[in-house]
Amino acid sequence: MEKTFKAIVLAFVLTAMTACVIVVKEGEGESDVEATWASSYSSTAEDDSLAENIGDGFDTDPTLSTEDLRVTVRRGVATLRGEVSDLAALERALDVAASVEGVRRVVSKLTLEVSTG
Repeated sequence: MEKTFKAIVLAFVLTAMTACVIVVKEGEGESDVEATWASSYSSTAEDDSLAENIGDGFDTDPTLSTEDLRVTVRRGVATLRGEVSDLAALERALDVAASVEGVRRVVSKLTLEVSTG
């Protein structure tokens, strides 16, 4: 009986610890809606600087300058979102982001544009 009670308490505590809230915000001038996880963590000046440096790398790279790329950085982890025209552009975006000093990890949520014609 005591083991069952402890298991129930543990399950309740773990459930309470993993509860998350999803915040939905509309993009600036875009019709798509982006969902992000809400947390008590807000971006730091270092994260903002890393995101800016990655964005600058995208803008100056001839392969990436015309691609639809967005980047967010949290605690040194860069998350890439958007749509790229081919696999080479996807790989290049990952390389550019990973090459920025201070980036600990790169997460790709990029999608590959597929021609139906």
